[in-house]
Amino acid sequence: MNWYLVQYADTSGMVYQWTQADTHLDAAATVLIDRGFDPMLHKQDDTLITVVRKHDYVAGSYPKRDVRVHADRVLGLTPTPTLPDDPTTEADWWRG
Repeated sequence: MNWYLVQYADTSGMVYQWTQADTHLDAAATVLIDRGFDPMLHKQDDTLITVVRKHDYVAGSYPKRDVRVHADRVLGLTPTPTLPDDPTTEADWWRG
């Protein structure tokens, strides 16, 4: 687990919240699960959420829609997609 700083704008100003997670996307999802998606300043799904890892300052930016999908999967609201049994069938659909 690493420490991440999650940053985005909500109706009360800028949110800067530290959280521990395994990945940048997990950190963003954790903060948005805790704080909720409704108070976000911009209601558009392409609003960016910036996440910075503390120990090496690697940053990532994610659209709100991607964070929401990931948060729903973390909460078990939507199933995680599974790969087909034979990955070549899915990858070669254009040949048939």
